[in-house]
Amino acid sequence: MDFKISYKVKYLNAMLCEIDKLYQQLLQSKSLSDSEYVVLFAILELGEGCLQKDIADNSYVNKKTINATIKKLEKNEIIILKAGKYPNMHIYLTKKGKNYIKEKIFPIIDVENKVLENMPESEFDNLTEIYLKYITIFKEHVG
Repeated sequence: MDFKISYKVKYLNAMLCEIDKLYQQLLQSKSLSDSEYVVLFAILELGEGCLQKDIADNSYVNKKTINATIKKLEKNEIIILKAGKYPNMHIYLTKKGKNYIKEKIFPIIDVENKVLENMPESEFDNLTEIYLKYITIFKEHVG
């Protein structure tokens, strides 16, 4: 099959893979899966009492994976679900869950914060501006 992959695609994919590897290293060091990190980070970001739907809408993880992760976290007594307006179940951290987040999630966020603290504001602005442009153009081509 004859198909050319541009150097830009190769380079961008290599950088994205390197970032993904670094995150995998961080997650493995804390014995966390991607989906556990996404769910627990979302609870911090959205606030306790959020819904599974909120987490799915706010992340790249599909609803089935979010649901399975929530069930696992509930089984491990990291979160509890409380009934809201049917059929919604609101997600709350247990005392164990709050300690778990301090031990597992905060250190990862701390690494992210330190990385960005080492980047001048103008570089951060350039980075986000370029990423937003890339995402916008990508969306146009995806449809």
